[in-house]
Amino acid sequence: MKWLGNEQEVVVLGSGLGGLVAGTLLSKSNRSVLLLREKGYLSSHAIKGYHFVPFSNLSEKCLKPSLIRKVSQTLGLSFLVGTREDGKQTKVVSDKSHSPTYQVVLPKARIDIFPHRSLSQREWSREFPKEAVKIEAFYDELDRIQGLFRKGDGKRKSSGFSFPFEERSFVKKIFSSDPFPNEEMDKKLLPFSKEFREFIRLQLISWGNFCSDRFPIALAAQVLFDQTNELNSDIDIERLEKEILNQFSRSGGRVEEIDRVKEIKAWRRKGFTLNLEGNPGVFRSQYLIINSPLHRISPFLGKTGKGLLKRGKKIKPLYVITPLFVGIHEKVIPVGMKDHLISLLDLERPYEDGNLLFLSMSPKGDKTRAPEERRALTVEGLIDAEKWDQIDLASYQQKVMNHLYHLFPFLENYVEFVDFQWVSEQSPKWSYSHFLYESGSDFSWWKGVVPLRMSKSVYFVGKENFPYWGVGGEILGGLTVAQRILKKYE
Repeated sequence: MKWLGNEQEVVVLGSGLGGLVAGTLLSKSNRSVLLLREKGYLSSHAIKGYHFVPFSNLSEKCLKPSLIRKVSQTLGLSFLVGTREDGKQTKVVSDKSHSPTYQVVLPKARIDIFPHRSLSQREWSREFPKEAVKIEAFYDELDRIQGLFRKGDGKRKSSGFSFPFEERSFVKKIFSSDPFPNEEMDKKLLPFSKEFREFIRLQLISWGNFCSDRFPIALAAQVLFDQTNELNSDIDIERLEKEILNQFSRSGGRVEEIDRVKEIKAWRRKGFTLNLEGNPGVFRSQYLIINSPLHRISPFLGKTGKGLLKRGKKIKPLYVITPLFVGIHEKVIPVGMKDHLISLLDLERPYEDGNLLFLSMSPKGDKTRAPEERRALTVEGLIDAEKWDQIDLASYQQKVMNHLYHLFPFLENYVEFVDFQWVSEQSPKWSYSHFLYESGSDFSWWKGVVPLRMSKSVYFVGKENFPYWGVGGEILGGLTVAQRILKKYE
């Protein structure tokens, strides 16, 4: 049944990846879906011939081909893995082990992260020679733990994901006998040097949106091994979202731009009324899917928001991930530097104020991202979420640039421009999704931190569901919510 006017079966509030996936699957199943996105919010930035895409984690820059294939098949997308934006086929690399996924730079070490363990072993043997034997044993144990998950490969491959969420029989089977050690990673890493401990921790943090010392060793094994077991695709997160949005529109989904939500009320027993600023000002829906950071959207939800605030206490933003856009000359990039990089300047200082940076450069020769012989460099730093309103952004920018000058010798002579305006304009908006979270309470990691279902008719598909899984967690949340809603119509 198609609803008319401002009455919809499903409203998706926010246009992030989880909401796009859920809305598209529902609209393809002949449900009436309205996607409400914030007017004026931009997910990318174009300036002076450069194109920048801010990111929340490295999984958004290193999309896995198997994940893209799963989404393409489920949503009926037309593109295939291996096709670039310009329509040309990518060159197939026969030996994946020779293609690093990204790079970690520490005060005394520079380590490439390879898909195959043999070359990674060469890296850590070079950078941590005194600990090589202990490190080998450490990875052997992680590999043994990961092997427990491989027993369920048949079920996991059928779902397109390499982790056991929603596989109830598998979860029950594997956890009933509790085959995993209870030890957490911070304790497991105590015998190692501080440099190696940070090397592991930064990998765990960078692949999702979760900052913690309390990663269970089973979860850590999943994140560390799962993130590098495939060659990266040339399809980026922006193109993936654009393809999904196009499919959403082709399948009958509607998109409206709004300023903000004034209030959401329970609509008798049939769903919700969304009161918005502007015209049209009211929408009714049977189901509501929220795709916005919990702490940003809760104040707009009235009584309904109390439940979200309760859920939100499980997880809160620790840092605002803050992008700086820099246009640079190709010639200034040091030999051996990878397109995606994590850099920690000082082991003794906190992560904020430019000490920890996540870098992503546009591919060499990609004229859709930067002019000839130039690169678009997106630099993500961290600002304490509670101090964001008091921060001196000019001082912060200078600290980030000083870190970059340390990484790129002679950079000062080869900078085209530095742009900090985007984040100043976009970060106050409720759609801004770039946060690094912490959790103050225990949770079962295979079930997620924030539940997908908030109430009988309210669902949530933000980064807080499975913050340690990055893009994979967002897609899983969107697909799962859509399937649960569709079951209600059977």
